[in-house]
Amino acid sequence: MPYNQNEEIRNLIWQEEKKYLMKKVAFDLILNDALKIDDYILFSGKKSPYYVDLRQAISDPMSMDLIANSLARIIDNEIGKNKFDKILGVPTAGVPFTTIVCQKLAIPMLYYRKERKEHGVRKKIEGKMEKKDRILMIDDLITTGKSVIQAAEAAREQGGLVTELVVLLDREQGGREFILSNNIRPHVLFTVSDAFKWLNEVKMLNDDDYQVIMDYINEEKKLV
Repeated sequence: MPYNQNEEIRNLIWQEEKKYLMKKVAFDLILNDALKIDDYILFSGKKSPYYVDLRQAISDPMSMDLIANSLARIIDNEIGKNKFDKILGVPTAGVPFTTIVCQKLAIPMLYYRKERKEHGVRKKIEGKMEKKDRILMIDDLITTGKSVIQAAEAAREQGGLVTELVVLLDREQGGREFILSNNIRPHVLFTVSDAFKWLNEVKMLNDDDYQVIMDYINEEKKLV
């Protein structure tokens, strides 16, 4: 079978696996009260009719393993372990997932410190990072993308080459486009639209709440 055809088949299989993982993760988030339906104010200051709190997952070892395995599968299928040297965790929710992914893939870990220490070596990137290390970043989700870019800039200031990001979900509020504009390729397991559509189909999200959420998502897309 020709190489191109093999790659096409592998990609089709991976897309089906991504759909399966999205359903498992979305179901798990509901069970662990990590996906909440109500009115919330986000860190960015924006209002939202739902909230994704992946910090809830850190108290459930099975959830942590499911999420970390999903992120590792993205790396295996869309990037490849030979394309980077270190994995950088974006605080705070991205750091525990990064820890497990690094253990699964046997890749050295780094993490970003939002505020530089005023003692010791005063670094913003913790861990052993060398100049020209190829760095992949992991975060839990994308909203505006600002926290990801802050971490990337800190790594670049210390000589790191940051070109890839892996996240669980995209809130579809312009963050993916902002990250791309900063020369970083985001790899996302699923969008919130996909997750809510499936949850509505399986009757885990009622029609009224689904419509409110989708109206909100579509309005946010217009602002991008």
